[in-house]
Amino acid sequence: MPAITRRAALIGAVLLSGMSPVSAVHAQDSGFRLMMTPKWTGFPYFEAAAHGARRAAKELGDTLVYAGPDRADASLQVETLENFLTQRPNGVILSAVDLNAVAPVLKRARKRGVVVTTFDSDAALPARDMFVNQLSYEQAARTMLDAALIDAPQGGEIAFISASPTAPNHVAHMRIMTQLTQTDPKYKVFTVVDRQYAQDDDAKSYDVAINLMQAHPNLKVIISSSAVSAPAAARAIDASGHAGKVFATGFALPSAIKNYLQDGSEKAFALWNPEELGYLATYVTHLRLAGKLDLKPGTSFVAGTAGTYKVGEDGEIDYGKPLIFTKDNIEAAGF
Repeated sequence: MPAITRRAALIGAVLLSGMSPVSAVHAQDSGFRLMMTPKWTGFPYFEAAAHGARRAAKELGDTLVYAGPDRADASLQVETLENFLTQRPNGVILSAVDLNAVAPVLKRARKRGVVVTTFDSDAALPARDMFVNQLSYEQAARTMLDAALIDAPQGGEIAFISASPTAPNHVAHMRIMTQLTQTDPKYKVFTVVDRQYAQDDDAKSYDVAINLMQAHPNLKVIISSSAVSAPAAARAIDASGHAGKVFATGFALPSAIKNYLQDGSEKAFALWNPEELGYLATYVTHLRLAGKLDLKPGTSFVAGTAGTYKVGEDGEIDYGKPLIFTKDNIEAAGF
């Protein structure tokens, strides 16, 4: 069979099997060029994810470039991705600022055979191969409400601070938490009174928290799945003299909320290990490129030191290891 015919037959067979054509054509186990961009660089959460990504790339014999803007701006993230494409990567890994804004450039990347993996925050489904979700949206919602119960066991009014109306994970978290307060007896002690947006901005998050406390005198807990907004809300509570009356919780880096937990002004925050999340996102990208990961739902695979995982619907892979931090365990957090 002529070489061109053999190559065409190979690609056709791979497409029918659901595997990426780039994997079969490369027919290699290492040496892939991977490029990673977070929502913004410089934030400790994403820097930890990048550290894990570099560790996975080194372990697997790949190269990893980590770059992006220093603020969460969808248009700047698109520029970064456009620049990535000029460098002909094998795989792109990103946390999307806006699920739709990045879709056109990611779709072009996929047409060129680039494997696209989102982590932390997803892109539109047709624009990526896989989404490494830190927690399933329901698991994340329940984890934050469980932390809120530590803050206010008797319940009360709660309000949400989200990144933006276009951040898919934050929107889903608020929606599911609201549903749970209406349907699950465990969480019916809470009443949702407000939801605001702060664009993952520290100063704006602080102001939004102050405004929420002024607008709702009986507010008991401010919840945010933004690792910027949750500690900013804690700072606002402390500075405004509401410590012990209003609590902040949600997802936050241990280093950002350690003092509040230790002095008792806050009781519980949650997260997961961002370094291992970045490691997992990089590892699955490698496996897909090497033709070693079938995205059929239910497929189990091992991702190095991160352990064993299972592919869900639409290429979603849940990291699924929530951590709740209190004064009793914050010192041992280790990141």
